[in-house]
Order: sequence, then C-alpha cells, then structure tokens
Amino acid sequence: SRTTVSLVLNQVPGVRIAAATRERVLQVARDLGYSPGPRLEPEEPDRKRLYGVLINEISAAYPIDLIYGLQSWAEAKASQLVIGVTDGRADYEAAVLENFRRLNVEGVVYSSTFTAIAAPHPSLESFHHVLLNCRRGNRRGFAVLPAERHGGALATEHLLSVGRRRIATITGDPWQMAAVERLAGYHRALNKAGRNCGSPYEKSTDWGHEQGYAATLELLALAEPPDAIFCQNDLIARGAMAAALQQGLSIPDDLAIVGYDEREFAKDFGISSVTLPFVEMAEKAMEELERSSNAQDKTITVSGHLVQRASSVGGALPSHQLRLRSAQEGFRHT
Repeated sequence: SRTTVSLVLNQVPGVRIAAATRERVLQVARDLGYSPGPRLEPEEPDRKRLYGVLINEISAAYPIDLIYGLQSWAEAKASQLVIGVTDGRADYEAAVLENFRRLNVEGVVYSSTFTAIAAPHPSLESFHHVLLNCRRGNRRGFAVLPAERHGGALATEHLLSVGRRRIATITGDPWQMAAVERLAGYHRALNKAGRNCGSPYEKSTDWGHEQGYAATLELLALAEPPDAIFCQNDLIARGAMAAALQQGLSIPDDLAIVGYDEREFAKDFGISSVTLPFVEMAEKAMEELERSSNAQDKTITVSGHLVQRASSVGGALPSHQLRLRSAQEGFRHT
C-alpha cells in the first residue's frame, strides 16, 4: 500500500513494519532507481532548508497523507523534514522541540492525527510555527483544518439530491471536533431542505465497524426507518452496509449510504465517501511556514470532495455482499 511504502521510504520512526516487507519495498525502490529525496548533509547546510514536524502519533491510517503531503512539498523545495512523534505527551514535545532547536530548524509544523483543539507545549512559541489538523482553543496562531462542516453538508446534500427523504446519521465520538462539525453540516443541509427528522435518526458510536452495524439495526427498527444514512466515517459505513444486507435490504435501492474519509477499502466495497484533503492541507501549512516569519492569528479550512459510488448512486456493487456478511459473522464470533 502507499501507506507502507511512504513509511519505509521516509524512514518514519516508531512504526512496526515486518523486516521482510521493509526489505521488499527498499529492493523495489533500488530496482526502479528511486531516491526518497534529500537527506541531511551537514557539509552542505546552505543548500537545504530544515523544518521540524511534530505529530502526536502515526499508529492510525490518517496521518500518513499528512506526512506524505509534507514530504512531497519538502522534496519539491529541496528542503528536509525532521519528524518527531510525541504520543501526545508534554515531556516528549519538549524534548523534540529542544532537538529541533539544536538542529536550527527554520520552522515547525505542529500536527495532530485527528482534528482537535490543541494545547502545544509552551516552548513551541519560540519557533515560527503553524498548526496542522488542529488549532488552539483561543484561535491564536496560523492553523489549517479540514472543512468538516462543509463535508457533512456535502454528504447530506448528495443524499437529498438522489431523492432520499428520511436521512439518518451515525457519528463518531460526540466530543471529537470532527463529529461535532460533520453533524453541524448534516443539520444545516437538512434544515435548509426542511427534512430534519430529529434526534431518533441520529446515533453516536466509537467510529468503528461493529458499532456502526449495531446503530444501523437500531435505525432500521424505527417505525419509519431511514432510506439513507450519512455515516461519518468509512468504517461505520461498512458496518451499516453489513447490517442492511443482513436485513435483506438492497443498497442503495432500499438504503443509500455515504461514508467519510475515503479509506483505501471504500473503493473495494463501493462506498461513496467524502475525502479528507490532508495532502492539500499539508501543502498550505508548509507554504505559510515558508512565506511568513510572523505568527498570524488565522484559521483556514480546506474542503474535500465527494466520491460517488454504488452505495448511494447504484450500479454494480463489487461482490461485497458476501464479504460483508462474512466479515460481520467474524466480528460476532470473536
């Protein structure tokens, strides 16, 4: 996958990849004559600009696109990135920032795996920096975020456009910024169309397949079940599809489904999904870091787009019915 290749070629620390897999990636890179980009070369300091990237974790799928975008920008500018992973701990942040200071980085990208309100270590203030996929609670500094509210409205408007009248939603953890903003976009689109069915059509989960499956069964048990569900990530959407199929429903004829995040498996299962524009966000963060040496109190948002597939617009679903049913049986047995 692109994720694995990116981790290996960028030598991202703290990630477990099998030695055989790592060697296979490197061998293919050697065979192709691929170079992963500029490396630190102290004997030529005037030829490369050095930037620091501070991120809380790389254990989930999402931050790879952030790092990919940052690295691509750096390669295009003949610059170098130093990446520090902090596990969200203040003492780790302080240690990484001290290392950045010794390396004399020109600026720092402070990034979060999930869209969040951040409280960076105070020593970040001594660096020229931007915040990526997060912002301070008081909105100080320059921050780049995904346009989550727009994405929630985009998914809901699409379901309205294909003739759906009772549109439910399944959110993630309600305390997370992404869930709050996506839900607000859903409400905005429904209220504008006069189609808001109220709280019985809204369920919260832990962002996972199993809870998406259970929440869908609850929605389908309503006296007037939904004819569409906006699932606020693709894992939830996959669980929702499994539940609908096990109830004998046809997708999208009986139940249209839209997910979010455009995970790698969304195409395989024919899930319509709203993209997270992480690569574009990373580029905008680095452009600001390069362009300005003065901190600006400004938050900008970057919009994703909707990828339409069979789960909402019809057409051939890529033999996912049996796979989804089998997957759900496996979840229950384990």
